Amino acid sequence: MSKLEFRYPIMIFAKCSCLNQIPINEIDVSDKSKNPLSIRYSLKCPICDAKIKQTFILSSKEIDFTNLINVFKVIPSIKDELAIIKFDTVKGKLKNDEITFYGEYSHLRFWDKVIQKDIIQIPYVLK
Repeated sequence: MSKLEFRYPIMIFAKCSCLNQIPINEIDVSDKSKNPLSIRYSLKCPICDAKIKQTFILSSKEIDFTNLINVFKVIPSIKDELAIIKFDTVKGKLKNDEITFYGEYSHLRFWDKVIQKDIIQIPYVLK
C-alpha cells in the first residue's frame, strides 16, 4: 500500500461534525494492481473525539470531495505576507491510470480588481 502526501503550498483538512477542521497529511492508496483502485483516510478529531473514516473507489468518473474536505493554497505575497486561497470545489478521478485531484477557486486580482476563476491540479507526492 502506498500513500499520497500533500505538501506546501497545499493544505487539506477533513471537516468534522463539530465544525473543527483536521489536517490530512496523507491518504492511503490501495495497490495499483488491485482493481478497482481505492483511497482512504482515517482521523480522530481532537475536539470531540469523533472518528472520521472515508474510503473512495476511484475510476474515470469524477468524485466530488467538496462536502468532506477543505483545500487551501498558500501563495507568497508582497511585503512578507501570505495569501491563502480556499478552493470552492474539490474533485478527483483516475486519468490515464493516475490519481488526479483538482479544484476550482476564485480570487481577487489586486492589480486590476477582477475576480479570477481557475481550475488547478492539487499536487501530491506518492510515497
